[in-house]
Amino acid sequence: MTGNRIELEGRLLNQPEVRITPAGTPVLRFTVDCGAPGEELRLGIVMTGESALAAKPLLAPGRQVKVIGTMRTLKGSLKTEIGFEVVAASIERSE
Repeated sequence: MTGNRIELEGRLLNQPEVRITPAGTPVLRFTVDCGAPGEELRLGIVMTGESALAAKPLLAPGRQVKVIGTMRTLKGSLKTEIGFEVVAASIERSE
């Protein structure tokens, strides 16, 4: 079986931001460092909908989190030097 699924644990690097789209959808974004010791691997995380609002209070810079979701390629104005991000289906503290 093949598919697009990622499960990662890492340390939250920045203060999570929630923005509301013009259509009224909450969008949560933050960055996680999930590299092995001595290795830098930073991934952008995005979650939408009411689950994004529920997850935000669990998150603070430096906190360990577990994220399960899918990977997607960034296009247009969202594209960063990374070129992809994780679309979270679930986020929980892992401390």
